[in-house]
Formats: sequence, C-alpha cells, structure tokens
Amino acid sequence: MKKKKMLLSTETMDVDFVRKVEALSGTSVRRCFQCGKCSAGCPMATFMEHPPNRVVRLLQLGQWQRILAGRSIWYCASCETCSTRCPNKVHLASIMDALRKLSWDAEGPSKESYVQLANRLFLQNIRTYGRQYEMRLAAVFNVKSGQFLKDLMLGPKLISKGKLKMFHQKNKNMTEIEKIFGRIEEMRKNGEAL
Repeated sequence: MKKKKMLLSTETMDVDFVRKVEALSGTSVRRCFQCGKCSAGCPMATFMEHPPNRVVRLLQLGQWQRILAGRSIWYCASCETCSTRCPNKVHLASIMDALRKLSWDAEGPSKESYVQLANRLFLQNIRTYGRQYEMRLAAVFNVKSGQFLKDLMLGPKLISKGKLKMFHQKNKNMTEIEKIFGRIEEMRKNGEAL
C-alpha cells in the first residue's frame, strides 16, 4: 500500500478547527511531545489506522481531515487509559469525544457513518419513548442504512424467546426526560457539553 505524502502549508493547516477541538475538549494538543505512552496503553490502537499519538500529531499539523476520514475516533472506547498515562496531562479521551462531536456536526467524511446513524436513532428513541425500543431501533437502522434484510431471521427468534417486544409503551416520566434533553441542548449552546 502506497502512502500519500503529507504536504504542509498555510493552505493545508486548519488551525481554527484545532482550536475548536481544544475548546470542546478543554485540553491543548500542543502539550503533547509524542512520547507514545497513550498508544502503547490503548486497547484499541491495533484496530486504528491512526493510533492516539498520531491523532494528536495530525491535529498539531492541522490535518484534521485525515482523522475524520478514518475510523480511529470511532474505535476509541473512551476508557481514558491514554489520558491517565499522559505525562503532560493531555486529555486524549476528551479530544476523541470532541472529534466525534465535530464529525457528527459536520456530517463529514467519516467512514463510520453507521455509528453516527445508530447514535442519532438511539437518542431519538429515548426522546420519543423515554426508553429504548429495540424493535424500532433495528428496523429504522436497517432501512436508513440500506440493509433491509439484515437481522430478518434473528427477529422472530428474539421475539419467541421474549427478548424483543413487538410493541412498546412510553415512559410515564416523559416531561422529565424532555427536561433532560432541554438541559443538554442548553449546555451545548453555552459550550459546556459536547
């Protein structure tokens, strides 16, 4: 596999995006001196094309498009091993959260758009029903992702074993749940939450 050369110039470096990441995460990517402790301890690093220290390095170079075009931010388990191991207190788990948020907002070039779709549908279910309605989640996900027949044979087995319900009732505390979503939206507007 031939690697593409990275060209650095004022045109290719987007410092504004990096500042957004730093503001959302509350940590500075400039503090990282590339010791590699984060990647050495990361349980998901072997699955990432950009291990944690490389994600930070690409941000330092303003090459955020490479990060969002890959899968690394979606493979991060948010276990915070990287943040714990960092001698310079770079909170890499927060950086990964910020990158996922910015990728979601931009509906950018992420290879893991199914993750974004699943997250969005999950939250819609919670907001609509006050709890998770698995049958609807699976059905809508399969339709929107174009995988119409995925899980078709699994559904009847789960229903017959009582693991999946055909119909669902709304939570009795819907006003409280709506208040929670309202508070989160307010916090996002004020920059207090991702």
